[in-house]
Formats: sequence, structure tokens, C-alpha cells
Amino acid sequence: MKILTQNNNPVLLLFAVMLAFFVVSCNGGGTSGGAPENAATEGNSESRFPKVNFEKMEHDFGKIFSGEKVTYSFSFTNTGDGPLIIVNTRSGCGCTVGDYPREPIQPGGQARIKVSFNSAGRRGFQSESVRVVTNAQPQEYLLRITAEVLQN
Repeated sequence: MKILTQNNNPVLLLFAVMLAFFVVSCNGGGTSGGAPENAATEGNSESRFPKVNFEKMEHDFGKIFSGEKVTYSFSFTNTGDGPLIIVNTRSGCGCTVGDYPREPIQPGGQARIKVSFNSAGRRGFQSESVRVVTNAQPQEYLLRITAEVLQN
């Protein structure tokens, strides 16, 4: 502490005071009157969240001819206790599109995400995915479609 009593370094004194404040504020967490530390484990906040349960997350169209447009609807249920919102769907290319419900799915409710694949210009084994973004935990789900595209 000899350094702190010297008048030639006020920046060091300020740093020491800030460090002491930081240490005290980080260690004194339990009596501030906030929510108990185990609130999440008691189910108070977690129980109001939606949960997504897909019937299946992959679909194989089998053999299709180049130029065919095929569609599959992925069914899911909100098995949580809060409204489920599908925020968006994203695919890796323009050949695959996900169409999703825009209204919230209530707890126990069922809905579908329609995934369309345009095989024009494609050939051979194809594997595409659609990322579904939600307000559930986890927030993202990956739906996958596959097909063997034959030349006609």
C-alpha cells in the first residue's frame, strides 16, 4: 500500500478504489431483495415458455425428375406453457423455401411448416435444410429434406 500513499500517481489510487468496489459488488449478491437464485429451477419462469416437438425433422422425397417441384409439411406441436411464435425460416439456397404459420401457436396447439424444393437445374443426390427460428428454447431447429434428382 506504499504506492497508494504517494501523491505522484492519482490514477493508481482511482484504479484501486474501482477494483475494491468491483470486488465488493460481485461478492455480495444474496441480500439485495431480488429474485432467489433458484427461481429458474423452481419452474416459475421456465414454465411459461413454449416448447417445440416436431413429429419428424427429416424427409426423403426419394427419386424425382429434374424440374419437379415437391413439397412436404413438417408437423409440430407446442408442448410448452406459452404461445409459440415462428419468427422466420431460412434456407441455404433459393431452391428450398419454408412457409410457416404467422400467428402464435397456443400451448397444446399443432401447426405445420411447409417446405418446398424446386429441383430445376439439379442432378444427383440433394440434401437441403431449412432453419426454423422460434421464441422457444432452443430457438433454432433444423429441418432437412433429401432427394435423388434424375434427368428426364
